[in-house]
Amino acid sequence: MYGQKKDNKPWLLERRAFLRLGTGLGLSSLLFGWSNPIQAEILSNSFSINPAVTPRGSAKNCLLIILRGGPSHIDTFDIKVGNWTPSKLGVAQNSAGFLWPTGVMPQLAKKANKFSIVRSLQHVEVVHERAEYYAETGRRLNPGLRAEIPHIGAVIALEQETTRISSDIFPGFMVFGGGGYSNNGFLSANFSPFVIDDAGSGINNLLPVDGLSSFERRRESLKLLNEINKGETNAARQTFSVFQEQAEKMMRDPATASTFLVNEADRKRYGNNYFGVSLAAARNVFKANRGTRFIEVDQYGWDNHINIYDDGPYNLPNLCRQFDTAFSSLLDDLGASSGVKAQTLLDETLIVVMGEFGRTVGTLNQTKGRDHYPYAFSAMFAGGGVKGGRVIGSTDETGAGVKDLGWSQNRPVH
Repeated sequence: MYGQKKDNKPWLLERRAFLRLGTGLGLSSLLFGWSNPIQAEILSNSFSINPAVTPRGSAKNCLLIILRGGPSHIDTFDIKVGNWTPSKLGVAQNSAGFLWPTGVMPQLAKKANKFSIVRSLQHVEVVHERAEYYAETGRRLNPGLRAEIPHIGAVIALEQETTRISSDIFPGFMVFGGGGYSNNGFLSANFSPFVIDDAGSGINNLLPVDGLSSFERRRESLKLLNEINKGETNAARQTFSVFQEQAEKMMRDPATASTFLVNEADRKRYGNNYFGVSLAAARNVFKANRGTRFIEVDQYGWDNHINIYDDGPYNLPNLCRQFDTAFSSLLDDLGASSGVKAQTLLDETLIVVMGEFGRTVGTLNQTKGRDHYPYAFSAMFAGGGVKGGRVIGSTDETGAGVKDLGWSQNRPVH
C-alpha cells in the first residue's frame, strides 16, 4: 500500500558530491552494495553543471498532472504485451501509430497527435514520499533541508513575478488536491501555493457573510491596530500579511467566484469525479488570465500492488478511463480557447503528466499487482510548443530498462 515500503538503500551523498570527491561507481558499489544492475547504470551517468540556458518561451502557463501512486508504464504509456495483458486494455495502434490501451483510453487514442510520450525517465527512489519529492522539487530528499526546498511551481511563480500586471490578482502557484510537497521553501510567502481541496465548488469563506461594507469597517479598524503595533514584526506576521493581501484582492475581483465554480454540464463532460472537476477548474483559472502560471492537479489511486486489472474504482482500468475522459476534454477546451500570446490557450500552456515512478514489469506479483519501479518509466507532454504524435526514447522489450535516451544530450531524463 501507499507509503508502507521502507527505503532500505539510504543515500548519504549526492552523485555530484561523489564526483567532486574523485570517487566513482566502483567505490559507491562497495559502500552501498548495489545489487540492481540498472540502478548501478543510472548511478554511473555523470551529472555536469551546465551554464544557464535561454528558454524557448513557447509556454506562458504550466499544468503538472501527477498520477499519484505511480502508474504501470507497460500498461499505459509504454505498452508491453504479454500473457498478463487483459483484453479489456484493447491494445492497438493509436492515431499517431504507436501502441495504446485503446480499450480504456479510447478518446486519447484518437487525439494522439496532440501529445507526445517520453519513455526514458528513470531515477532510483523506490519509496513514494521520496520519489514524489524528487519529482516536485528536482532534488533528492534530505530531511534536514526538506522545509527549505521549494516546489517547482513556487520557482516558476518567482521567475514569472516580473511579468505580472495590475490585473494579475490570483497567486502565481496553485495546487488542486493538496498532495505532495507543495510549498515555497526558502522563497517568499508571495510564492506559496494556493491549495484548494475541492476545486470546482467555489472557495469557502470567499465573501464576508454580512457584506463588503461591514468588511470595510473592520478592515479600517485593523489598519489602525497594525499602525499601533507596526514595530513588532516577525516572519510569521509578515507571511500572514502577504496571504491577507492576496485574499483581499481575490475577494474584490468579480471574476473570482465564477472561476472556481464548474457547472454541471462540464462536470459531466469531464467525468463527474474529483480529478475531472479539478482539471475543469484548472482550465477556468488559465482562461481567467489573472496571474496564475503554474497549477498542479493530482489523480490518486495508481499504487496498484493488488489486482491491478480489476474494475474497482482505484484499479488501472477505471483510473485510465477517468484520465481519458478528463484529459481529452481538457485538450479540446484549451485548444478551442483563444490564447493571449499564442493562437490558443493550449499553445501557451505546457502540460506534463507523470507519476513518481513506474511499476514492475512482466508477470504480475503474487497479489496480481505490480510493485514500485523507478528505473524506467514514462511521461506525457502536450501544449506549450510540444510537437504531438511523437515517442521520445525507448525501453527494452520488457520495459525494465531504458534502451534509447532519445535526445541530443544523451543522458537520462530524471
